[in-house]
Amino acid sequence: MISLKRFSDEFKEETVKRIAVFFGFHSALVNGKENLNYKMAEETLNEWLKPDHEMYIIDYKEKTAGFIHLAYKGSNVAWIEDIFVDENFRNKGIATAAIKIAEEIIKSNPGYTAICFDVVPRNEAALRLYYKLGYDNLSMITVRKELYENRRDKKESLLGFEFNY
Repeated sequence: MISLKRFSDEFKEETVKRIAVFFGFHSALVNGKENLNYKMAEETLNEWLKPDHEMYIIDYKEKTAGFIHLAYKGSNVAWIEDIFVDENFRNKGIATAAIKIAEEIIKSNPGYTAICFDVVPRNEAALRLYYKLGYDNLSMITVRKELYENRRDKKESLLGFEFNY
């Protein structure tokens, strides 16, 4: 059984560690090494607890398995900003179930007609999951310019342009 529990301080320490691992995973996608920064993770958690944000702990069989962070931006679009499932709990349908519960939470807020995700193109597992769950519309595209060394060695064409990722 999977459920979402509203974040409370009892989950702070383990959530800060998860956020550090989450960011470390993303840095390793490009840099090849995981960088764990607990101070930055704690600051991030504080940002995620501000108004117009909701933070939930993913509960799987009465064990904490990860987190999901929602943000309400504008009058009709909500974002599933971040989702993280501990490695030992992956491939059990936990993220799928957590996203579906989060969608119901968002739908319970009047006026919200769409849900968005930001996803790093190199995180192909996340892209596959979101696509499988019906997230098949492109909305905003973030373009990036590296100021120094560009370690992005993969290429993708979109609308006739070639991008590194």
